[in-house]
Amino acid sequence: MEITKLSSLIILPLTIFITITSFVLSQHNGLPSLDILSEISTDPNDTSLFATDFGNLSKSTPGAVFYPSSPNDIATLIRLSYRSAKPFPISQRGAGHSTYGQTFVPDGVLVYMPSLGRNQSDCRITVSNGPIPYVDAGGEQTWINVLNATLKHGLTPRVFTDYLLATVGGTLSNAGISGAAFKHGPQISNVYELDVITGTGETITCSRDMEPDLFYGALGGLGQFGVITRARIALEPAQKTVRRVRLFYTDVELLMKDQEKLISIENDLSGFDFVGGQVFLSKAQVIRSGFSDSDIEKITRLFNETGGPVYLIDAAVYFNDTTAASVDQNIKVLLKELHYISGYAFSIDMPLLDFLNRLYYLEVQLTPLGQWLVPHAWLDLFVPKSKVLEFDSIIFKGILKGNNAAGTLLLFPMIRAKWDDKMSAVTPDEEIFYVASLLWTAIANNTQALTDANDQVVSICEEYNLGCKVYLPHFTNQQDWKRQFGNKWDKFVSRKKKYDPKVLLSPGQQIFTPLEPVRLLQECTGWDLTEMRTHF
Repeated sequence: MEITKLSSLIILPLTIFITITSFVLSQHNGLPSLDILSEISTDPNDTSLFATDFGNLSKSTPGAVFYPSSPNDIATLIRLSYRSAKPFPISQRGAGHSTYGQTFVPDGVLVYMPSLGRNQSDCRITVSNGPIPYVDAGGEQTWINVLNATLKHGLTPRVFTDYLLATVGGTLSNAGISGAAFKHGPQISNVYELDVITGTGETITCSRDMEPDLFYGALGGLGQFGVITRARIALEPAQKTVRRVRLFYTDVELLMKDQEKLISIENDLSGFDFVGGQVFLSKAQVIRSGFSDSDIEKITRLFNETGGPVYLIDAAVYFNDTTAASVDQNIKVLLKELHYISGYAFSIDMPLLDFLNRLYYLEVQLTPLGQWLVPHAWLDLFVPKSKVLEFDSIIFKGILKGNNAAGTLLLFPMIRAKWDDKMSAVTPDEEIFYVASLLWTAIANNTQALTDANDQVVSICEEYNLGCKVYLPHFTNQQDWKRQFGNKWDKFVSRKKKYDPKVLLSPGQQIFTPLEPVRLLQECTGWDLTEMRTHF
């Protein structure tokens, strides 16, 4: 990373603007803006690294990349833009695991969050093993880093997403869900406190009792109200081992009945800790599912008998040596009460870390095959329980029946009461709703067909009034955003006006109309370029 020389600034409008405005503000406002210039790069070798994301569906190169060494650097950058006559847009990026360019900031500055703490030995993760245990984690930290740090103390966060290389700030800006969310709610329901840098450059520590409006807004707020630089996350005692149980169904109603039974068990000692679900549309998807060859041969017989789709409960119990015997007994009792196909129950024990980090191992397998860094056309929906059978009939048994494209299709329930409605994240109104995810992987040059299929699914949800909400949304017009947020829209807008009044942050979400990017120095400052350069 190297900073563009001043002699070449004439051809780099954004850098010119940042440089000149930084100098002006530092002279007139006492703002130490020049200190951050060494952390801003417009080198194409840097900016090109951030031209796409995990989705790999579109490209947009930032005007500059900012490598902060501390949260204060981020606050300085945002204040620099906010106080400028012509502000520039800013976006934060962690692991880049978004799929539709949500972190893109064309002609703006991309804040590379993993740069935080690079000079600090503590890696910005601190575990408190008190009566109410918690971990303070930097927003740039990946969940695998958080997990490894907490396991050293015999503790673990209550809820993880399925992919642990996403960052704390990234998942908390959305919700953070998995099959464990039925028990403790999404990740955002398990946060005690945040440090947030707002769109005015102010750093605010917030919680349910202190600056609660920002706290509730930032959690699930899609990066619209500030940059999360620290989160205080609830912990619980870590177990040693996981028993993963996978049960097959050909009747979606029986699948739902059993899933809802499992998530209704309130006794921690007799129920499951994770209740997920999956849909297989074709034999090809079973083959790619990670089962052994003999199990795959057995599972594919179900397609010969029914034509598909085939459904799966993916459940897990966490335990240690002292509770192993009771876990054995409890699972045996539970399985007798369920309605899976006889002979189609598969069980395996594994270390807790291996289960939680299972998608990383898949990444390791697929990367050398060229099947990981490919386009990912993903669609995540929340479907009201009362509409799941209709969704299944129209989508899984209808327009997608027999589809053998690579990817994972999920179907599992959530409990709305475990979500805090004060937060920005939106769900259907019903007490039980289902996650229905189409996580396509375009390994067969079929990207457009997969994105078209997703668009058709969204259109059908609207046409049939299924009441779905999109998780990790990527709308391109405000009318769709209004429909997504429903009765939360007005509050969302008022928070935007309060915490990011100049619409500087996260323009890639395309919720609000961004300010016009800075292109000409004279427009930005009203000063003559030649005159200004004499100050350096």
